[in-house]
Amino acid sequence: MSHPDAVIEVADVEHTYKGNTKALAGVDLTIGRGEFVAIIGKNGSGKTTLAKHFNGLLRPTNSGGAVRLHTGDGRTIDTRGSRLHHLAATVGYVFQNPDRQIFHDTCREELQFGPRNLGADPAALVHQVSETLELVGLEGRAEVNPIHLSRGERQRLAIASTLVMGCDVVVVDEPTTGQDRAESRKILDSLAHHHAQGRTVVIISHDMALVAEYATRVIAMRQGHVLADGTPAEVFSQREVLQETNIRPPQAAVLAAEIGLPGALTVDQAVRSMRDALLPAGSRTTVSQIGEVE
Repeated sequence: MSHPDAVIEVADVEHTYKGNTKALAGVDLTIGRGEFVAIIGKNGSGKTTLAKHFNGLLRPTNSGGAVRLHTGDGRTIDTRGSRLHHLAATVGYVFQNPDRQIFHDTCREELQFGPRNLGADPAALVHQVSETLELVGLEGRAEVNPIHLSRGERQRLAIASTLVMGCDVVVVDEPTTGQDRAESRKILDSLAHHHAQGRTVVIISHDMALVAEYATRVIAMRQGHVLADGTPAEVFSQREVLQETNIRPPQAAVLAAEIGLPGALTVDQAVRSMRDALLPAGSRTTVSQIGEVE
C-alpha cells in the first residue's frame, strides 16, 4: 500500500552488476515528501546504487523489484518503464564528481540547460538562474567558464544546475567530498534552503557531523541491506549497528555519551547538555553566554 505522503517508493529492489556482484538485496523503502534524508554506510554498502534507482539511472535487475515516483500533480511513475529524461523532471541527481555533468562554457548556460529542456519560460528563467547562483554563493559568476572555478565552486554549480529545475526530489552523492568546512556548509545550506521550500533532499555522505545537523532522517546501509532507518538521534544511538557499517557517530555525540549525557548530536547540543547538567535550575545561561564552540 502506498504511503499517502510518499514521493519515492522502493519495493523489493535487487541490483546485480555484471560479474554477479549483488549491490542491493531486496530493499524496501519509502521516502516521504519534504524529508531531508542522509544515506550512510561504508564504501560498497549499496548507497550510490540505491540512490541511482531513484531517478532511473539504474533499474532493478529482479523481475519483482519496482521503484515508483509520486509526482506533485498526483501521478505515479514506474521508473522501469520510463525514459530517463522524463524522470529527471521529478528527481534531479548530482554526481559526486561535478566534472561528470558540467559541459557548458558559462555558468549561466549550465543552469539554463535543464529548465529549457523542460519548457521553462525564458523570461522567468533569467531570474531563476540569477537567484540560484546567489543561493549557492556564485553570484556574479554567470558568464564565467566553469573550468576557471575551484573544485568546491564546480560542485556548487552542479548542485545549482539541479536546484534551478525545481525538482520534487534532489539527490546529491557525497556533496562535501574534498571540501573544507566553509565550502561544505555553503553546499548544505543551499540544500537546506531547497528543503525548506517543502521539497525532498537525499544526500549520500560520510560526514556524520553534517548529517546530524541537517538531516531529518538517516538510512544506514550494509551489504545491500538497510541496517537502520530513523531520525539522526535514533540511528546514531545504535552503536552496535553503526559498528557493522564502520561509521562513527558525530564526535559531539560520542563525547556526550561518554560523560553520561546521551542524546546530543551536535556541538551546540552537547554544550547545552553539559550546561544543564552542571548549572543549577534557575541559573542556566544560553550557549552564547557560555561561548560558542566552533
